[in-house]
Amino acid sequence: MKNVVTQSAKIALCYAAIIANMAHAQSTTPRVDVAGAGEVLTNNIRVHVGTPEARCDSGQRRLNRLLPAIRRDVERAAQALGYYRATHDISITPAASPDAAQPEAGGCWTLAINVTPGEPVLIGEINVSLSDQRYADLFAEVEQEIGLQSGDRLVHSDYEQLKSRLSAQAVDNGFFSARFTRSELAIDLSRNRADIHLEFTPGERFRFGRIRISPLEGLSDTFVSRFLTFEEGSDYSTDALIKLRENLNDSQYFSQIAVTPQLSQAVDNEVPVNIELATRARRSYSAGVGVSTDIGPRLRLAYEDRFINRRGHRLNADLGISTQQQDPSISYVIPLRDPVNDSLRISGGFQRLETDTYITNTYRGGVTWRSVVWDNWVQNIFVNYQSERSELTDIAAADRTEEQVNSTITGINWTRTRADDPIYPSRGWRLFGQVSGAEENLLSDITFAQLYGSAKLIHSIGPGRVLLRAEAATTIADEVLELPLSVRFFTGGDQSVRGYQFGELGATNSDGDVVGGKHLLVGSVEYDIPVVGGWHAAVFYDTGNSFASFDDIELKDSVGVGVQWRSPIGPIRLDVARGLDDGGFRLHITMGPDL
Repeated sequence: MKNVVTQSAKIALCYAAIIANMAHAQSTTPRVDVAGAGEVLTNNIRVHVGTPEARCDSGQRRLNRLLPAIRRDVERAAQALGYYRATHDISITPAASPDAAQPEAGGCWTLAINVTPGEPVLIGEINVSLSDQRYADLFAEVEQEIGLQSGDRLVHSDYEQLKSRLSAQAVDNGFFSARFTRSELAIDLSRNRADIHLEFTPGERFRFGRIRISPLEGLSDTFVSRFLTFEEGSDYSTDALIKLRENLNDSQYFSQIAVTPQLSQAVDNEVPVNIELATRARRSYSAGVGVSTDIGPRLRLAYEDRFINRRGHRLNADLGISTQQQDPSISYVIPLRDPVNDSLRISGGFQRLETDTYITNTYRGGVTWRSVVWDNWVQNIFVNYQSERSELTDIAAADRTEEQVNSTITGINWTRTRADDPIYPSRGWRLFGQVSGAEENLLSDITFAQLYGSAKLIHSIGPGRVLLRAEAATTIADEVLELPLSVRFFTGGDQSVRGYQFGELGATNSDGDVVGGKHLLVGSVEYDIPVVGGWHAAVFYDTGNSFASFDDIELKDSVGVGVQWRSPIGPIRLDVARGLDDGGFRLHITMGPDL
């Protein structure tokens, strides 16, 4: 028992020694106090002064030797921010000597800096001139980027940044001999004014020289050269090189990409460029699983031949299987003049979709021309022939009939997405619009024209995000029952009006049976907030329906709550919604990004 007590006492003494050492370490750190200056100036003074090197037990005479250097550092810190008239009072107080009466005394010396900034020097004239005005627009954006304006407080780092950015802009655009013939910051303290005078000579602009592409077994040089964003003899540009790397990477043809300008080998102001590439494996097989309450558990199998020939043609085959939807498809993609943004897709497939309201079996084949237009809008122009057999199941059994409609549907759509993060955006939007139709005399059993649009918006407000969603569509046709079910509108489900089953809502016939509508309106507002870890909680309100005419608009509403898990494979959502018109609750499970 005595040994146990002794050991406990030793442990307690060790802990006491550790705590004492920690307290002593804290008390033996010099303290630097800055008063009278704003936050920016205070921080700059602390950076310039730092912690002067002197032992904590240094005497007053030793500490006083530090004062001249400290004064110079304070002056430099103030002048760097335009405070040339700043005054200061600096003192160093040595540590108190411990004695028997005050055993806790001691510690370290203290540096006190009291600053009176005074009126700052303001920027007066800003004169930036180029010796070659042909490139004025190229360098004007640098001034706008830095944002220096007359009347601003002089900050020396902004002036240096302007010079650095002009030099960097020159190098990025092939002016490798650029130099300043005049670089002057004229400070007039009598007027508290600083004038900037820069005279910049870009010199000769270099051009791209010979472009060498490493030979590839699977793709021809002619095809690979269509990815180029520049040509031999065009003006040198770092942005063009970066864009080329992005194009090659986005194409999904290459596993290794190296685009190297040979600056040391430039001749007659021409820079040769080497492009070293390695192709990805030609064939790819993939499988994936997912789940949603609209179509149930889903299995997806995919095969891709990334370059079926040396012209970069692709072959894709997909099979999606779920309890309510099966859709095998095959497509052949032909890259066009711009292989990154322009392509022709020839596709065919079959889809069976079964809901509580209808069943459709659709064979489809078509051609789509994809391109990027305007400000990065993706445009698709398409012609699809489809043969659809369908049956409404939400009507009396005696009235059910299986209908077959053949149609050639042509159309055009546009879409664009912008977000600060592709998977978990806190700010972004997505827009989609489509015009389509068919003509009875052109390989179709029906005539109709349809306009559809959708929008999603995400914006940070307070601790969380607001998510807005809207859909609207209208169809010009004689009778809704003449339209194939695939072009009628139904609502309800995970991505529509939650609280209702997938395709449960829509225009009704005279017996009150849902048959689908010619027009559509859907809206949703949601707010989610982070809770813990990767979990978010949400509340939402949905409304919408489809209808046969604008005189019969009857929107269905729902409210609910949900949780989202930001998993390693993407967002997984679980929502519980209550339809306000029938009082029922429904669970919704979805996977995938918000936009």
